[in-house]
Amino acid sequence: MMRIWLLTLVSLGVLSAAPITTPLLEVNNDRAAVTAEHLQKGMSGFIVRTFDATHSTIIANARVEETNPANNRAILRISEYDGLRQESLPGGNWTPKPSDTAILAYDYERALLIAPDDDAYDSVTKSIQGIEWVHPDNFATYLSREGHPTPLVEDFRRYCTSNSIGLLYIQSADTLFTLDCKSFTVLQTAPSRTSAEKEMTPFYSRIPSIRAAWWGEGSSRLESFEPYYLEQIALNNAKNRDLYALYKAKFSDNSALLRHFDLKE
Repeated sequence: MMRIWLLTLVSLGVLSAAPITTPLLEVNNDRAAVTAEHLQKGMSGFIVRTFDATHSTIIANARVEETNPANNRAILRISEYDGLRQESLPGGNWTPKPSDTAILAYDYERALLIAPDDDAYDSVTKSIQGIEWVHPDNFATYLSREGHPTPLVEDFRRYCTSNSIGLLYIQSADTLFTLDCKSFTVLQTAPSRTSAEKEMTPFYSRIPSIRAAWWGEGSSRLESFEPYYLEQIALNNAKNRDLYALYKAKFSDNSALLRHFDLKE
């Protein structure tokens, strides 16, 4: 049986707040400028165009690319909206413009937790209030349909997009990572401590086995819980200096995980 102690009670801060809504100030191709408090790099959302008092529509995805805490100004990366996949419905060909509205940190009240066993899962979900937890059984079922017993980052993105999940928590042996589930960007970390006699792979769920495809990425079975997720987090946050420092303190200077970082300006 595994026992888990959270050394620092996770403070969600702005991550548990309502979505952040702010108008676009400037638009230049696939970048837009906004001003709003509490924005963090990696937060995802979308751009909305309002036509009249009763009609509006989502016209693009948005992700916070740069922030300036001094003046609360941020740069958004704009891309094609992929939250609705229905070819039979009509779509618009709208380009974001100033006065359109950015809605960021959307669905942050819904989260998925990847934990090594049921004790860790129960401890984390009970210690964080204000979150609607989507059970990993549902994600395991999705992975079985895809034939991916080793979940890919793209699996997380697609699953979270289609199920309106904003946050992804990954519990390692001594750190709880909070990521934007659609951008896979680390938003915060919290120290924790776990002691486990066994780990469930690819994560705790009540699904006995995830079906594997005959071939392709994700079709091989995960051998160890923690190394894989730490590597995926590093690969998708390669310019995060705070994360690099955390990994460097956790592992030796010669750890292969540190080679995934690119901190050059």
